[in-house]
Amino acid sequence: YKRPTIERRIERRMVLHKLERLDDYLAYVQANAAELSLLYSDLLIGVTGFFRDQEYFDALKSIVFPRMIDDRNPELPIRIWVAGCATGEEAYSLAISILEYLGERVSNYRVQIFATDIEEHSLARARLAVYPQNIEPDISPERLRRFFSRTDKGYQVHRAVRDMVTFARHNLAKDPPFSRIDLVTCRNVMIYLQAALQKRVLRHFHYSLNAHGFLFLGTSESVGDGSDLFSLIDRKAKIYTKKDS
Repeated sequence: YKRPTIERRIERRMVLHKLERLDDYLAYVQANAAELSLLYSDLLIGVTGFFRDQEYFDALKSIVFPRMIDDRNPELPIRIWVAGCATGEEAYSLAISILEYLGERVSNYRVQIFATDIEEHSLARARLAVYPQNIEPDISPERLRRFFSRTDKGYQVHRAVRDMVTFARHNLAKDPPFSRIDLVTCRNVMIYLQAALQKRVLRHFHYSLNAHGFLFLGTSESVGDGSDLFSLIDRKAKIYTKKDS
């Protein structure tokens, strides 16, 4: 991780405990194992949401899905990797977007979405697929009716959507990447990584993707020094395609 990110998160924990010196916080962590776990969770910054930056999801429907699906052999599954999925909202947003795009053709294709994160607690929440009522501003009433069920705790994603997504623990820094992937989405993760780790992660994504596969990054991200691996397709939407390299 970039050093300023680590420092800001440590400072946040120190303020919560009214500690002014780093040595005092170190002593507190050594005496309280639970605090180390809380600091670890804070460092991972699991901020996400349904259809975050809706216009970017629209770009997937207009640019990526047609190239990825329309002339495809239906016997080949559509394989997507959501890296750094946090509590699952983005993975389910992608599943919903593909269902909407396929429409009546949905029975002709098999869609496999692999959603990974390093934090087990977030993955457990993602698998439950139950979200509070405050998701309503991010999701249209039509989508809420079609893809969600009301519960006493808010909304649960329908099973037909949940069955498209497999959640697994995965460390981007050292675990082997997936393979034969058509689309990798990794949004708002790379901005927290130092340049050397960014480059390693991009190499993993390049390895994962099929020929002419797609990479979808966050609003403030780019492939940086990885221009030998990926070609830019849409600058605003942060969509890239794999180069033969």
